[in-house]
Amino acid sequence: MDPEAILAAIEQQQNSEAEPREEEERVSYLGFYLGPEVYGLPLDQLREVARVTHLRRVPGAPAGVAGLVNLRGEILCALDVREILGLPAQASTVSPFLVALRGFGDPLGLIVDSIADIYAVLPSEIDPLPATWPTERAACFIGTARVPVGLMGLLDLARVTKV
Repeated sequence: MDPEAILAAIEQQQNSEAEPREEEERVSYLGFYLGPEVYGLPLDQLREVARVTHLRRVPGAPAGVAGLVNLRGEILCALDVREILGLPAQASTVSPFLVALRGFGDPLGLIVDSIADIYAVLPSEIDPLPATWPTERAACFIGTARVPVGLMGLLDLARVTKV
């Protein structure tokens, strides 16, 4: 092989290695539990997390609306994520958490059983939903991701909040 061709190939390889590669940016999700299953919502849409101390039911509200919650003087519409996803009701005496959301026209929050952790997920690590999930439930998700506690379903908040 021609020495000049070898030098050119080496130089080309060095130049391609010197070019900065765009690294994929991780997206942070708040992980929370509904029973034994873990779900996640984008951290940039989280306002705060608080214990639910008093939930006022609203007569005639759609099934996905758990009620109204007073969060430091602001009234939030609390959505029952279990009902929206078609999961069985929790028969627990432990007070649930309210995950207050941002980025919506009205003050909204989600009622969840407990908080797991914050997980950073690469967009390329988001997998499709299991084929066994019912269509109505699957419509509320963008995909799943593997996290230390198991498989986390990633909520599509725009769809979940359309109660």
